[in-house]
Amino acid sequence: MSEVRGTWGAGIIAGYGAKLLEFENQADETYTEANPMGVESNKSTSIFKEKMTKKGRETINGKTGVNELSLTNEREDYANDDREPTYETQLNPKKFTGGVTISEELRDDADADIEGELSAAKDLKVSYAMTVNRHKWSIQNYGFTAQASLPDHLSFYGDGKAVYASDHPIKNSISSTTTQDNDSTVVFSETNLETGLLAVRNQLNDRGMLGAWGSGPMVLSVPIALEKTAKIITKSTKRSDTGNNDMNVYYDGSLTLVSTKWLGATATGGSDTAWHLCDSMRSPFIFLNRRGYTPDTWIDPYNKDFRYDVSCRYIVGNKEWKGTWGSTGAG
Repeated sequence: MSEVRGTWGAGIIAGYGAKLLEFENQADETYTEANPMGVESNKSTSIFKEKMTKKGRETINGKTGVNELSLTNEREDYANDDREPTYETQLNPKKFTGGVTISEELRDDADADIEGELSAAKDLKVSYAMTVNRHKWSIQNYGFTAQASLPDHLSFYGDGKAVYASDHPIKNSISSTTTQDNDSTVVFSETNLETGLLAVRNQLNDRGMLGAWGSGPMVLSVPIALEKTAKIITKSTKRSDTGNNDMNVYYDGSLTLVSTKWLGATATGGSDTAWHLCDSMRSPFIFLNRRGYTPDTWIDPYNKDFRYDVSCRYIVGNKEWKGTWGSTGAG
């Protein structure tokens, strides 16, 4: 069967639709020869791919690779296979604002010794950073939530499923396997950590073929309530909770541990038991920045109040789910 323009849709054919922000080629992720090791990095940027845009909407699409080569006998026709488009993802940046109003008298009479501590501009910059951090990590907090119930600052992959789901569809499977999962309820432990890591490495592409997900530097992200347990399991020179001298396979830094309060139960949508894995080399998590931190000041012409305003536009989303795995830890 021949691939035709209709196979791919308007987003991929030049002149037929909007230009894509990114094009995911699953053929690049279908084979890997080695398992490169990661290094310690307690920054959200290790799993969030930050991109800039000058548009009000961006689109991400992709395609699969082809199946393995076929044995072909003498004078037999060459084998033929079709590549297929993957699910499309839309990213629509949202606007976030804040402000502080100060009266004319307060500006006049503020104690000079504490004027710096009263800086509205400084406080608003902190508010911006706090908001961005919470929104980034909330993609994992809401990773088990149906797309229809998500907050407006999150955008999700075009397969219609939560980031972590038991029934992600394989769009054009070449076998009888038509769905796969990347969610669980197991509690965090050394045994279950290995279960999650193996699950990522066994993920299939949208043809149902093994991919390279899980072969990059893996990031384990946990709420602060699990930080101690995670450190014991991943940072001890020997295996935890055993009476033997087995080596700890995670001690060499092959697994990056990130602990943050933004994943905990105190944070909106967070949990003290949930834990998450992500292949940072192939992370599907995106922070799309339309307009960064933008401060402004103005004076009310009638009462002379002084106004400090800030605004920004961005969206947090995932262009895929592969390369991730999550557990609610509920047991």
